[in-house]
Amino acid sequence: MRRKTRILAYLAMIAILCAVIAALSFVKRGRDTEGPAEENSSTAESTVTDDGKKTLVMAVEVPLDAPYGKLAAAYKENVESMSGGALSIEIYENGLLGFGEELLRSIGEDSNAADIMLVPIRDLADAGCMETGKILEPYSFDGHDGFLAWTVSKDAQALLLEPKDRGVGATGLFFAEDGFRHLFLKENGEGIQGKRIAGGADEENAAYVEGIGGVYDYLPSVDIKEAIVNGSLDGVEQDLIFYQENALWEAAPCIVADSHLASPCEVVIKLDAAEKLTAKELDLLKKAGEAAVKTFTNDLEAEDQTMFDEFAGHGAEVVKFKE
Repeated sequence: MRRKTRILAYLAMIAILCAVIAALSFVKRGRDTEGPAEENSSTAESTVTDDGKKTLVMAVEVPLDAPYGKLAAAYKENVESMSGGALSIEIYENGLLGFGEELLRSIGEDSNAADIMLVPIRDLADAGCMETGKILEPYSFDGHDGFLAWTVSKDAQALLLEPKDRGVGATGLFFAEDGFRHLFLKENGEGIQGKRIAGGADEENAAYVEGIGGVYDYLPSVDIKEAIVNGSLDGVEQDLIFYQENALWEAAPCIVADSHLASPCEVVIKLDAAEKLTAKELDLLKKAGEAAVKTFTNDLEAEDQTMFDEFAGHGAEVVKFKE
């Protein structure tokens, strides 16, 4: 009898252990199933939901409150509105997914998490898009209106195909610009031949200054105003915001508004992402971009005019460029 009781006790213990093991196994299977889903939810990649809606990932180098960031936000809104929600854009700002050069390079390495990228023209030129790179040349466009008219021209549409033709692994959707640079002089005089002009630390700035007969110089931004005042510089090549923030009308009241581009960009889409879209959807992405750029560019022109009016109130004068 006592032996029978012990056997029953052992059997009960075994049953309890089996139940515990089964429960632990069930919990483990549940965790294994949830794990990858949680990981994928934080990964930047294009998705197609059960109802057929498509989400595209867009990489932007700057924060959303910067000019190009605002353009990206407007583009997202246009795409989602024009598609009735069938297409959506998920923006990764501030270079989170990479910057222009590395984004383009990583397409070929199959490690680029973005579908759509806002890329500086300079980086596209370095990637082999030499015809597109010509946009960087001064006087390519006559102000904001000239640029806007060009973006919908046959020439611009042909250039959008160059990244694909050059083997970059992407094709263009639309072009954008975020403002023009100007020449600000201490004195207008009879020209700037031989005058020392400060510019940005890049090849385009140096080529521009030397191309108009000046002597290119580079100084940190904080030193430029004092250098113009004391005569070691005759002027600076910069944008209107720089002029405004540094109250440069006190040192360089002559503004040569010759409208040469500062940092144009192109929005491109990876070929493998484009292949997952219909022709109608791809066309919508382009049209949404053109609409966003039109509003954006018109706003830039209005902001420029407001600043020119402000500078005139401080005694600055817009002068014609003298050869």
